[in-house]
Amino acid sequence: MKNMKKILAVMLALAMVFALAACGGNTATDEGASADAQTEDAAATDDAAAPSGERTEADANLDYASCDLSGKNIGYVTINSSAPWGGLVGTSFEQYAEEVGANVNALDAQTNADQVTEYAQQMIDAGVDALVIFGGDINANAEIAKTAYDAGVPLFMAALDVAESGRDYVAAVVGPDQEQMTADIAAYVVEENGTEEEFTVVQINGVPFLEDYIERCAGFQGYMADYPNYDLSAEPADCYSSRTDAKTAMEEFMTGYDVDIVMGYDDDLTMGAVQAIEEAGKTGEIKVYSLTGQNDAIQAVADGQMQLTVINRAQDIGAGLVTAIAEYLETGSTTYYQRTPLTYVTPDNVDDYIGQGEF
Repeated sequence: MKNMKKILAVMLALAMVFALAACGGNTATDEGASADAQTEDAAATDDAAAPSGERTEADANLDYASCDLSGKNIGYVTINSSAPWGGLVGTSFEQYAEEVGANVNALDAQTNADQVTEYAQQMIDAGVDALVIFGGDINANAEIAKTAYDAGVPLFMAALDVAESGRDYVAAVVGPDQEQMTADIAAYVVEENGTEEEFTVVQINGVPFLEDYIERCAGFQGYMADYPNYDLSAEPADCYSSRTDAKTAMEEFMTGYDVDIVMGYDDDLTMGAVQAIEEAGKTGEIKVYSLTGQNDAIQAVADGQMQLTVINRAQDIGAGLVTAIAEYLETGSTTYYQRTPLTYVTPDNVDDYIGQGEF
């Protein structure tokens, strides 16, 4: 991208525009929605049992308060509720769904992908009106999708898609395009640092087998592959959900490499790296980029300890899930990819976002 700062400004403006359509209406926000998408929505309404086929995309409708899920029983299965952002996805969804009348039964697989499958099957066997899954193995989730479809239970994915084999059986995926998000961060890194000098880049990762981290790594690494002056040869440090482990990993990186740039795939972990950099007296010398939009990370941008974070609101995913479920239960269809907004926070705009994170 030739002018990433201008692009980021456009992104920030777009992030303020939400779909305000009623829950029973079409969630697409473009006036020029394609004829194919309109035809698909009409077909799904006429025959709600049919797989979705072509997968449409639109901005998520966040106006959950206008929905009515009175008496609906909804199952929610998460791979892990202990990480701050992932946990907030679940608690936000539960709160919003219950506010509009739903009964939510939530189960936490505690980072065990097989447990996700078992819990999802329990929900299907119980005959819930809708099932939401956050995380886990995308191939196993694809099998769950087919099982849910056969049982007449609409399945909604929070933040992450299933494998291709299961996409015809999923009602909607609500959340950002995580791979594109980190590709955009990579573009900002290149725009800010250039293509001439040599840079050593290290990565602070989370849970290596979870799809959100896989997609985040793929987006950043895929974009940077076109810029050989950025050396990503150091293996990402898998820190799971431990900020302490992330701090230790960063200390080890600084011992073994002359680090110029850090890419963190979750603010809660990245802040461990920021602490290690500060204690080593290298704040400002090592540039740090991250995502999630936690308050301490936003403050770190303001304090010159980080160059960028991305506000990826878990609460927006919770709200979007409620509206998607309500629309589907009312009309028999909804848009497949419902994208929640992202806000890119840099030194240029950080004053507008201090204290505006979710936690």
